[in-house]
Amino acid sequence: MMLKKIALLVGIVSLTSSLFSQEIEEKTYWYTSNDSKGYISIQKINTKKESLVSTTLKTTVHSLFDDDLLSFRLSTINDSEKMVAPSKLIFEGTIDSNMKPVTLNSRRLKTNEEASYWNFEGDFKAEATTDPELIPFFPSKHNSQIRIPNRTIPSFNLWAIIPNLPFDRNGTFKFNTLDETKLYVHKNQTINYLGKHKTYINGETEELHKFVHQGKGMLPAYYWVNENKELVQVMLDNKFTFKLSTKEAALRSAALLTIKD
Repeated sequence: MMLKKIALLVGIVSLTSSLFSQEIEEKTYWYTSNDSKGYISIQKINTKKESLVSTTLKTTVHSLFDDDLLSFRLSTINDSEKMVAPSKLIFEGTIDSNMKPVTLNSRRLKTNEEASYWNFEGDFKAEATTDPELIPFFPSKHNSQIRIPNRTIPSFNLWAIIPNLPFDRNGTFKFNTLDETKLYVHKNQTINYLGKHKTYINGETEELHKFVHQGKGMLPAYYWVNENKELVQVMLDNKFTFKLSTKEAALRSAALLTIKD
């Protein structure tokens, strides 16, 4: 009887150890802009289990750009902390005020040295079926398998990737970006480190690390990172500057959003 109790105790200890061997680190960053109403938030979740690391990025964009309201949620699951090889992508919303919101679910089927093969399925949000019992009878209207070059990254995931890049002028980060709603890949994008620059933020002058994102057919985008590897400022299209803020300020800014007819 005593041996059985010891064996049971050992089993409980082993199970408890296994449950707690998984570490989860979670952080959410909020960004607001004086150039537009609304906000952008990036939630980064690192799950470490033994030697494996999975990073989930949950991005919310709800902001005006000129007269266009970008309003969507994007979630990606990445195989490593570098976040250059996503394995699953969920998109809900729109990146064009002239388009109806869509919902897309996609997963990587296989990969080789040059590309990954993905299955995308989805529909316009208003027409999508969410009841699990009805899904088999009302399949998504959009269902396709496409080939995507390796190192293809949703553009807003860069906000989480760039702070982890080295502060080194000698290296160039090369990648492609994915337009999730049109399933279009913009190839041959680069990010380069520009060195330390004095920047005026929130009433104070700070010396920050500056990066530039360049690609064909786009204006350069600039990113400023502090010594703690936090993204504190972004400039898009040479006119939209987003700064690290708070959840309260972001939600106040979103409450002021008005959509022009």
